Amino acid sequence: DDGIIFWSINANLKVQKAKIAYYNTNGKRTNKFNVHYKNEDGYFNCLFGEHLIYDEIKGRKTIILTESEKTAIVGFILFPQYLWLAYGGINGLTENKVNSLIGHNVLIIPDMSENAVSIILNKIPVLISLGINAKIWDMTEGKTDEQLELEGIYNNDLEDVFRKVII
Repeated sequence: DDGIIFWSINANLKVQKAKIAYYNTNGKRTNKFNVHYKNEDGYFNCLFGEHLIYDEIKGRKTIILTESEKTAIVGFILFPQYLWLAYGGINGLTENKVNSLIGHNVLIIPDMSENAVSIILNKIPVLISLGINAKIWDMTEGKTDEQLELEGIYNNDLEDVFRKVII
């Protein structure tokens, strides 16, 4: 039905969820989603791309963590020297998803909004206390949501930036 399936596969190579997202012809996501594997059926979400994390890359390869699965895929295509994962939305970076990140260097890139940045800033100390070398790249550069709205970039993500630069 013209949706894109993003498979979340855990560190044990087991499918945890399949999120189906829908996009407009300009590449922007709509608000329509389908998730067929439900928590009540025993399926619990993990980081998108979690199956790609190996102990051998600890300290050698930076993990880039984005909100959107699409951004993680495009990021990998453009910058394959990093390991690109996604946490699946503004509130998707939960404590039950981060165990696979322990011991790794992680750069988190939230979408461009005060709320998205604030949520991640509040999680950084928790991640560090768990043994995750986590940092944030705040693409808002301290701008308010109103300023971002005026610039036409409110709630954009890194993939939006890529698309503007590449096109």
